[in-house]
Amino acid sequence: YPALVEAAKGCMGCELYKNATQTVFGEGDVASGVIFVGEQPGDEEDIIGRPFVGPAGRLFERALNEAGIERSK
Repeated sequence: YPALVEAAKGCMGCELYKNATQTVFGEGDVASGVIFVGEQPGDEEDIIGRPFVGPAGRLFERALNEAGIERSK
């Protein structure tokens, strides 16, 4: 994982790097059996460096709460 983080810093494999300040990696329990994939990090995700923290992330968080699912799980 540290090697991936380092390699991503200089990645220019697609157009996303042009307007981004950093790579936003996923988070959570890798053994959960479920993964949510976003299209691309938005402005807030780019600034904070965490996935799903912008407007769509707040909607996602509300849906998780209503379903009784802890985000960390």
